[in-house]
Amino acid sequence: MENTSNTTSFKGSFKDWLHAKGRDPKQTESSKSRLLRLIRAAGENAANTIRVRRIQGDDSLQAYNAFSMFYGVERSIFTVTNSFLVPATMGGETDKQALVLIGPPGAGKSDYVTRIKALYRTADPIPYLKHSRVHDNPLNLFFMVQLVAEKQADAESENDQSIDFAARVDAIKLEILESLGLASLLDFNDASLKSILTNAGQAHTLAGVAKLDPNDLVSAVVAGLGLPRSTRNAVGTPEPLVQDLVLGVYQRPGKPVAIGDYPIDSMRFTDDFSGSNGIVDVAEVQPLNFDINEWIGSENMANMSRFQEGDPRLVNLNGAFNKGNRGLVILTEGLKNPPEAQRVLLEALQGRRVKLPTPLAGSCFFDGLIIIHSNEGEYDKFMKVRENEPYADRFYRIWFPYPLEMSQAEKVIRKFWNSSEFAKPVAQGGVHVDPDVFPYLARMEVLTRVDKNSPVPLNIKVDAYDGRSMRDRGMGMKVSVQDLRERASTREGLEGQSPRETNKVMQSLAARVQGRGDTVTTALLRDAFRDWFKQTITDEKKLEFMMKIIGNELDEVRKKNLQQLVLASLVDGFKDECQQTWDKYLDNVRAWASNSSVKSSAGYSKSQVGGDESFMREIESDPDWGVTSAEAPKFRAEIQAAVNQFITEHGAKNIPYTCHQAVQKCLERFVLKKVRTGARLFSSSSARSDEDRRKLSAAKFRLVEAGFSEWSAEELLREAEENSDFLVER
Repeated sequence: MENTSNTTSFKGSFKDWLHAKGRDPKQTESSKSRLLRLIRAAGENAANTIRVRRIQGDDSLQAYNAFSMFYGVERSIFTVTNSFLVPATMGGETDKQALVLIGPPGAGKSDYVTRIKALYRTADPIPYLKHSRVHDNPLNLFFMVQLVAEKQADAESENDQSIDFAARVDAIKLEILESLGLASLLDFNDASLKSILTNAGQAHTLAGVAKLDPNDLVSAVVAGLGLPRSTRNAVGTPEPLVQDLVLGVYQRPGKPVAIGDYPIDSMRFTDDFSGSNGIVDVAEVQPLNFDINEWIGSENMANMSRFQEGDPRLVNLNGAFNKGNRGLVILTEGLKNPPEAQRVLLEALQGRRVKLPTPLAGSCFFDGLIIIHSNEGEYDKFMKVRENEPYADRFYRIWFPYPLEMSQAEKVIRKFWNSSEFAKPVAQGGVHVDPDVFPYLARMEVLTRVDKNSPVPLNIKVDAYDGRSMRDRGMGMKVSVQDLRERASTREGLEGQSPRETNKVMQSLAARVQGRGDTVTTALLRDAFRDWFKQTITDEKKLEFMMKIIGNELDEVRKKNLQQLVLASLVDGFKDECQQTWDKYLDNVRAWASNSSVKSSAGYSKSQVGGDESFMREIESDPDWGVTSAEAPKFRAEIQAAVNQFITEHGAKNIPYTCHQAVQKCLERFVLKKVRTGARLFSSSSARSDEDRRKLSAAKFRLVEAGFSEWSAEELLREAEENSDFLVER
């Protein structure tokens, strides 16, 4: 026996495995249980959890580290984990359902599946019955106890007609179980094991277990080993090749392999070019080109003349549902497959079995997570067909919408952009992107996705969806994301600008500016999107709406943001002032959380116990953010979680004020209020003094320092100079 415990890989006999690893749930868990365990092992993302709960208004939501690179779809991922996987691991109905992911293009469905595949690849090696072409669960051998006993009793009865066949079968079964050492492994005080034996009218002993029918015997062993109930759903009859080796019919006539001696090997989940083990991605095929053998395996033509009828070697179990057993089967556009394929799918879900290819009859056991990618149109079309009604109970549908939070939409856009060569530094052939570009694009996307029938202006709604709780100007009415979500259409987030399309326009612009400024700016993007919409949108009403978004809502915010950028560039020590204010605010938040006094060396006096509430509220009640007194505790808890997350990820003791976007904006506006003088930013260029020129030169330097290119900094200052609205007080 070879037992490499450092990797939990195992090679040896079934009996040795049973005593060394049989009680470890990870060895024999179901495919869905394995995924849930891998997700939970990565832990909860505390900062994201607090943010999502505050914005969604649902304290049950969780964000997971395993999916930290997914933005704006936390609720969908939580639903899969909590409402699909958890019930499945408890033996619930979802254990017999396929996960159907539906949503608009670019919403993250494919990336989500890719991440699940990656999680499976991180799993420890799992044991399987050697020679099994479907990587049978070792516990599947317990289904062979009855068959071996019947075969042996049948052979004995041919020589002795007086043998009580049934009694002899039970006696042989007991001998097999005793040879495996089950008497010392099973816990006969286990409530589930007791219940099984009592219901069958058997004694609470190993002899009682031996008298059970095959299904109850397996259930009793699973319970007695202390394994979760869901493990029982992952155990079934082994594939024909394994059965034949144990019974000694075709491959080793008259020389069966004893159950206790059957070899156990280990495998890792892979989906590389060398072959798939437990992870199979089935590409979309046209119905006319569909080959059922790609799903269930095929006839082995080379062996037709070598082996007799019934020999399991007459078929290759190399189909998607064979390779994906105990792991993951992904069906891309799986609802387009013909009825023949859908019957295989239904049987795998409902009956946990996959039929064997011709010429063998019967089926082999299947335990796997089936994920189907589709789109709304295909799903609706499929479910409208009367013959497909049985699938309604076998599909667990999850919507993957576009992000409706601007901060999350921005992360998605950055993710797309960073995957291209354009994201490289200019010196390496890339293109510079101004710091206000990604927020600009994110706002544009969300403006196209939110329900247009809104009780407040769309920009107010977008800000509310990003977590701000504010008052609509002139209405005196409090606006919260919860109120707006309740009034919105259920289709909100399922339509609108795709991040892929956004990236396409941005890359097209990037190609045009290479060698001509080498910079992507919001002004250039505004013009690029106007041209794009005119070229691609044929619906007049939609075109009118998109042009209105670009020219009104988006430009209004763009000007306001640029005004603030220019203002900040004209303030000496602006960043230092923001950082000092942040340090003071953070010290007070910590004092508030610990109900202690501020202990700081920053140069300001110690506050009362619990922090300086008036100072904290002055920052938090920023008119464009509007955190109320009632909301302040949750907001501060979110700040602390974000800081802790930053420390964990970066190992830094000095926390920059830019670590939390909401606070960054509040702090910058707070500092700007202190430095406004009421004078115009720019005097006439013809009457510009040396001091004016020094100020503008310093402003350009600070803009470059803030992330603008020299070319775009000059363009921005020129725009500010030509715009009469650029006042210090506004």
